[in-house]
Amino acid sequence: MSWSHALKQTAQAGLTIERIRLEPLVAIRGACGVAIVIGLTLWFGSPTLAVSSAFGAFSAGIAIFQKSWRPRPELALAAATLLAVSTFLGYLAAAHVATFVVMLAVWTLLTGMSWAVGPVSGLVSTQMVAVMLVTVTLPTSVLGALEHAALIGVGGVVQAALIVLFPVRPWGVQRDALADALAGVADYARRLRHDPQAPFDPQPLMDARSAAAVTPRAAKRR
Repeated sequence: MSWSHALKQTAQAGLTIERIRLEPLVAIRGACGVAIVIGLTLWFGSPTLAVSSAFGAFSAGIAIFQKSWRPRPELALAAATLLAVSTFLGYLAAAHVATFVVMLAVWTLLTGMSWAVGPVSGLVSTQMVAVMLVTVTLPTSVLGALEHAALIGVGGVVQAALIVLFPVRPWGVQRDALADALAGVADYARRLRHDPQAPFDPQPLMDARSAAAVTPRAAKRR
């Protein structure tokens, strides 16, 4: 593939609008996590600390939009942890311009490579670089940098806790019914090895078919 053809495909992919199913409940849960973190930090701390905690909660909130069949709080924790480490290292390197420029170049390279994993990973990685450029301008000491990094991690912990307490499982009923149907078929196959005349229970398959039945309007959104 030539460079011109590769650039053309990349441009087309970047300008193409991908129609996906919206996740309003996930978005509301993430926004609540950011609001909780900001409110608590403003109540017990200062606006400067609230900025750091908001960055952590926001990054963790974006990470939970990664495509997955089940809620994954570890994604929120990983995003906030990486952002906290990136911010702390940025504070340490900010005093030395050459070191900071090299670190920024490495971080930017890794960010560009992360887009190959997926848009959510790329967006979270890009935010790490952007947040590092913002937070290093805040005057503080090494202990203050640790405090900022810890608050960023707290933002991820809050988002992870909300995922555990309020899980959002799209098509959860349908997936559970399908899992039961497949488990019934697997159990029937095991029983056939010992009893060729073993009866088959069709009820799990019937339940799965009933769960999969949707209205014409819902079928357009599936």
